Amino acid sequence: MRTDFGDLFVEQAMVHVVPKRARNEDLRPLELSQTFCRLADDVRSELQTKLRDVFANLGREVIEDPELKSSLPDAVRAFLHNGQDLVQVSGDLAYALRDSQGGKSPAGLLLVAAARLGSHRALLVVKLEHETGMQANEITTEGLRTFDMQYYANLLLTQKSKVYKVALFSEEGLAETELQGWAADPQQAGKTVARFFLEKFLGCRHQNDPRELTRRFHDITMNWINSRLTDSDERVECVMATMVELQSSTPELDPAEFIQTHVKEAHQADLIAYLAENDVPIRTFEKNTQLVSNRLQKMRVDLANGAFLVAPLEAMQDGTIQVEDLGDGRTTVTVTSVLDKTSSGAAAGPTPKKTVPHPAPPSQTETLPGFETFHRVLPVQPKSSQNGHALPPAQA
Repeated sequence: MRTDFGDLFVEQAMVHVVPKRARNEDLRPLELSQTFCRLADDVRSELQTKLRDVFANLGREVIEDPELKSSLPDAVRAFLHNGQDLVQVSGDLAYALRDSQGGKSPAGLLLVAAARLGSHRALLVVKLEHETGMQANEITTEGLRTFDMQYYANLLLTQKSKVYKVALFSEEGLAETELQGWAADPQQAGKTVARFFLEKFLGCRHQNDPRELTRRFHDITMNWINSRLTDSDERVECVMATMVELQSSTPELDPAEFIQTHVKEAHQADLIAYLAENDVPIRTFEKNTQLVSNRLQKMRVDLANGAFLVAPLEAMQDGTIQVEDLGDGRTTVTVTSVLDKTSSGAAAGPTPKKTVPHPAPPSQTETLPGFETFHRVLPVQPKSSQNGHALPPAQA
């Protein structure tokens, strides 16, 4: 799973003007370039830097979906595999973009570039929008129409960049039956990509479903906690932090930020490597807890002597349950509450209903045989009934 696009290089570029597709009007003609833009070295360098950053921070892996019937995948194959001319391919993509846009999409510019990604040939597609009050400067080179690349450099490289949608496909993505590549949409919140651009224009879908990525992050992080951390306190804190992070209302999950915030510095590099080894991206991705939601409500603690504790996350957070590492391999788990019921069996019952608190009775600490490190604080029991066999009244 690529996260570094520092080896992306732009070689040649074509730019076309794509008009707004107004409703109930005939399609307006395209203003197509007839030759390559002039790319000065400084413009090329800044352009590459900008695009590398966009893909590194917002890029999502996409894969061709044949059912979407887009012409772009075949155009990419024609260029990367069959060597079709960039002028022809970029013109075809300009028509495809115009036809895929709805009435709400503004007029814009399409930059199609021959590029390299590492040692592989690549095709870069960038959808731009006009800056307010600026116009593209049409020029003629050897009798052929093109546009002033300096204008596009200004458009791409300012702080108020109008780079709205980008896609990148390399020869590596031709190895499978369906074309694979990357797409990003800085205009959208988070790492989502506008549907018309992803499906109608690119003819692709997201390769890594957010539900599966979220599940992998949960499972791999839990595995790392139990296999790499030895301190009980640190284990519990990391599990709780993971559960809270996944339950939060934020639409995205940033593993790098999570690790920096909740994992001790001595273990941060190890968790980053562990996630990467197990195909969990370190960059931000869309969060969807649908596959793990039933595992985020309660926390389980298993002890070596066979005892285990299942409790709501809130009980771990409010101090009702405390876990203390004794420093010699043993752990003390302390539960402070009102005894509600006792029974045989080990199945965890439903979460008890909240009751109106009342003054706590005097208590005594009881150590259970075989559970020397597991302490319960129990209320003093009432006097036994006259027959000496009946159970005391149940306490609320």
